[in-house]
Amino acid sequence: MIRSWNSRKIVAAIALLCIVCLSAKHVMATEEDMAELAVIIPHLCAACHVLEDPSSGNSVLNAFGLDFLENGRIWDTDLAQLDSDGDGCLNGVELGDSDGDGVADGNVTQQAGNPGVQDGCGSGSLVDERTWDALKAMFDR
Repeated sequence: MIRSWNSRKIVAAIALLCIVCLSAKHVMATEEDMAELAVIIPHLCAACHVLEDPSSGNSVLNAFGLDFLENGRIWDTDLAQLDSDGDGCLNGVELGDSDGDGVADGNVTQQAGNPGVQDGCGSGSLVDERTWDALKAMFDR
């Protein structure tokens, strides 16, 4: 009986360790995925997930999250040129990295919209002020 009890404890401890390791891998993958994007504020997890604060038990992906997953969890030009949510705004424009090179456009510090939610490009500016000033200067002669 004692030997059986110890075996059960060992099996339970191993099972618990496996659950903890799998959960940690899930969280680390999310942080690595977010690091692929040049600008993650203000949407953070909601850029890819249906919920703002997904958990391992409920981490349903939105349209952009599914496209990101299908693209091998890599942010690149191909993904930047898609309009995952169908709102007429390219993913790259909504995420502030229009060419998909992993570097924010100009002085962009916030996403213009959420690429996984039809929000008409959000309320943010699609062109930062320095770029707009440079464009205007080209024609003001």
